[in-house]
Amino acid sequence: MKKLMMILVAVALLTVGLMVAIPGPVSAASALEGTVFQDSNGNGTRDVGEPGIPGILVSNGVAVTVTNEDGAYSLPTEGYFVFITTPSDYTPTTPWYLGTEETELDFGLAYTPEKDTDEFVFVQITDAHIDTVPEHVALFEQDVAEINNIDPVFVIDTGDLVSRANEVTIAEATQWFDVYSSVTSNFNMPLYTVVGNHEPAGIHNPEVDPAEPGYNKEMYRDYFGPTYYSFDWGSYHCVVLDPNQFEDGQQFYGIPTQQLQWLQEDLNNAQGKPLLVFYHEPTPSWVNRTEAWDVLTQHGEMTAFIGQLHLNTLFMDSQSQGIPEQVTSALSGEWWFGPAPGGDPRGYRINSIDADGISSFFKEFGADRQINITSPDVIVSGQATLTAQVYTEHGDITGVSYRVDGGGPIPMSIEAGELWDTATAVWDTTSVGQGYHTITIEATDGIGTFSTEKVFNVTEEERVPLGDLLTHYDVYRGEYTNVMGDVSFAMSFGPGTTASLTVIIIEDETGGILLLARDCINPPIPAAAEGDTVYARAIPIQYSVAYLETQPQFEQFLLYGEDFLPPGSFVYDGGSDPIALRVMTPVSAADIRVEPAPTPTPSPAPDGEGCFIATAAYGSYLDSHVETLRNFRDSYMLTNPVGSAMVSAYYKLSPPIAEFIDGNPALKPIVRAGLLPAVAMSTVAVNTTAAEKIAIVGSLALVSVALAVWLSRRRGKGVIS
Repeated sequence: MKKLMMILVAVALLTVGLMVAIPGPVSAASALEGTVFQDSNGNGTRDVGEPGIPGILVSNGVAVTVTNEDGAYSLPTEGYFVFITTPSDYTPTTPWYLGTEETELDFGLAYTPEKDTDEFVFVQITDAHIDTVPEHVALFEQDVAEINNIDPVFVIDTGDLVSRANEVTIAEATQWFDVYSSVTSNFNMPLYTVVGNHEPAGIHNPEVDPAEPGYNKEMYRDYFGPTYYSFDWGSYHCVVLDPNQFEDGQQFYGIPTQQLQWLQEDLNNAQGKPLLVFYHEPTPSWVNRTEAWDVLTQHGEMTAFIGQLHLNTLFMDSQSQGIPEQVTSALSGEWWFGPAPGGDPRGYRINSIDADGISSFFKEFGADRQINITSPDVIVSGQATLTAQVYTEHGDITGVSYRVDGGGPIPMSIEAGELWDTATAVWDTTSVGQGYHTITIEATDGIGTFSTEKVFNVTEEERVPLGDLLTHYDVYRGEYTNVMGDVSFAMSFGPGTTASLTVIIIEDETGGILLLARDCINPPIPAAAEGDTVYARAIPIQYSVAYLETQPQFEQFLLYGEDFLPPGSFVYDGGSDPIALRVMTPVSAADIRVEPAPTPTPSPAPDGEGCFIATAAYGSYLDSHVETLRNFRDSYMLTNPVGSAMVSAYYKLSPPIAEFIDGNPALKPIVRAGLLPAVAMSTVAVNTTAAEKIAIVGSLALVSVALAVWLSRRRGKGVIS
């Protein structure tokens, strides 16, 4: 027995010893370790004699480290990926990111000093919204081929790569990601991607199980890797950010704490380099805009490129700290329904970087000759600099001129560029009268002359009357425009206290327009109520009815719009059928100012005769609605003890409520709506004969009985529980 016990003890000790000696799976405390090496033969494998590369940034999405003199690194086991910041003088020969669960975490780089240049061209595409529709896929394939012919050093896609993956099943989203991945594999240069608000798969589809593989950003990561990262090109440090968040069933935007920590560490290791920053949603939609923007702007020189809005505009507000965000219009136009809301055709942005900085050109898909008039603004006066970018695929530009209202040609100076030329001239607007004038730009290349034109409003006035805006809508479409008007309707919709959609109708003596603000979170849209005056700097846009019919949030506009919206809001096909809706959209709530309407002083009621809440709601003791309620009180309430007691209690309780309503004008329409049943009943009681009262009450009783019978039958069928 003793021997048996000794054997068992020995076996137990041996087992424990083996468990300690034999390494098990990597624990949470284990490190992520690997090497970044110079892949001299480019075979993706570290061969004998290939040295490690020191000073390379490596990250797990939380911490950032730098490789030592042997090219080795070590990181905590956190995050989804280990990824490197590719230096400007190297090119990856292995994937630049690897999953943290992988056992080999080495990265190969080939020395390419020609990349380290102060002059290069890259292309930004955005909002492709690709799906499986054959026509869309064919056009996307042509886009890729066209960009290959331009031959930029890299392509960056700033989000919404696919159609509404956040609304469909995982299976359908997978098909779209497959199409996008397949088509873009034909790019001849590196493609960098940004996650957009439509990439998180299935999050708005109640039939999708969150545990299903590919849910939310998992599908994006499976196809494209990290959702935020950095790389160097030339003298620039390029940063890709991911503001997309999803919590408690709500999708919103902002840079979470972990990503901010990574960003700060990443930038600490890129001191002295100007930034190119790429993300999808504009910063006014970020819940922590100020905190994130401070981290970026404290670094120094920066240029931001974004998408989402399907507009071409350079955005900057009072919170931008002097740094604009370049918004680029969509490769899909209006979600494949036609030109983008701002009037731009399908296209992409070509960006040229040299010693003078960054210049860009929005290129229409398929155009072999194109002129973009980039200045002045649509409202102009005095001496104005006329600037036109001229692109051709047919030889050199030999001459550029402009005409005013069809007059004689006036030569423009030409500055040659690598991909487009820039022509300038001074236009003396005092030589023409106030009002609308057409500028025609003509250019000559190797095969002849081509031209474009743009209408300008020569005026000293900064604001455009709303009737004038609607009459000349195509002049202002897609351009920042200043307007003002009195509010006739205002309402905000959104999750919790964060409004994602605000609707304000403003009117002046010449007309009216709908202001449609989406995701203006930081700063928030100022509260507006009926009668307030709104001053807005916003962009006139136009949505096709075909597109609006796919958007549930716009259903009411289509059902009741012609009665609800100001005249001129809809565009018609020549008959009675609307084909488009005109609205104005602000990019930031900082561009909207609300001046509250003067609070009317309610007419005082004689002592003992006040109807406080109704007087506050309707603004006067003498209002006809208030008079009706007062007559009902005198004729019916004060003629019996119970009614008198109720009136007495009302007089005690209602004054503070009325005072609160007076101090919050936005409540008045709501209170008036709530009083409608009381006013209607009082009207019937006061203004009808006894026979009419009996008839009305009898009719209501019959309707009530019929409704009760119908409900009881529905319950019997199990429809109502």
